[in-house]
Amino acid sequence: MERGGRGFARANTMSIDQVLDEIKVVQDLIEDEKEHLQNGLYVRLCAAMQKVYNRAHALKPSGNESGEDEDDDAEEEGEEEEEESESNEEPERERTEDDMGLNELAELWGWNFDFGRPGATLELEGLIWTIVEDFEPKRVCAAVRVLNGALKGSKPGDPADAERILEWKQELFEQRAIEECAVILEGKREFQNSDEDPWMYSVLCDEILELFQRLGEGDALYRTKLRRGGALKGLKKYQGGSHLREAVLDMLQQR
Repeated sequence: MERGGRGFARANTMSIDQVLDEIKVVQDLIEDEKEHLQNGLYVRLCAAMQKVYNRAHALKPSGNESGEDEDDDAEEEGEEEEEESESNEEPERERTEDDMGLNELAELWGWNFDFGRPGATLELEGLIWTIVEDFEPKRVCAAVRVLNGALKGSKPGDPADAERILEWKQELFEQRAIEECAVILEGKREFQNSDEDPWMYSVLCDEILELFQRLGEGDALYRTKLRRGGALKGLKKYQGGSHLREAVLDMLQQR
């Protein structure tokens, strides 16, 4: 029984390398799909996979199979090294907005955006400033996405919501957010040349087109303001392949 037990243990340890390889495959898959993982799921998955990898790696044999006592000594030594390593680790640095991906950042800002909720800390002026002045496409895209989410979640039949949206529309036009969004569609902010996030420009333009659509639908007066702000001009020069392009173009040409 003793010999059989040791043989079973050795068979298990021989498969650890295969387990580690499979973990790496899953880690690569998570990394490839990170832009589609929302609600902080990407960060939690990475942390969980790293923990599993570390645990599996700690089970790798030391190469000494001469006897049960030596195996036990190696296991105890590995546990001591792991405990020492954990005790020497520096405290984890607090994550900042720079560490976040687009989905996580937009979710954070969305929770803090002032849509009539008490305690909200992010005002419309902050989103407009980001759209007009910020040179990081991820942050501009997150700001536009928050606006889209707020407009989507509003209730036109609610007098308070309707009044708030009218104020937003006026501010977006007067504070040049519409104009800057049109400039981005034209490619004049050079976001399309970003080496760090080459896909971000396309996502940003989709968000802008959706914003124009939500602002102009059913509001002929605001469609005129969108045209005056350069939205129609920017869309005509937009070279992307968004499925929204034709629908928004038709809407903006309506009188």
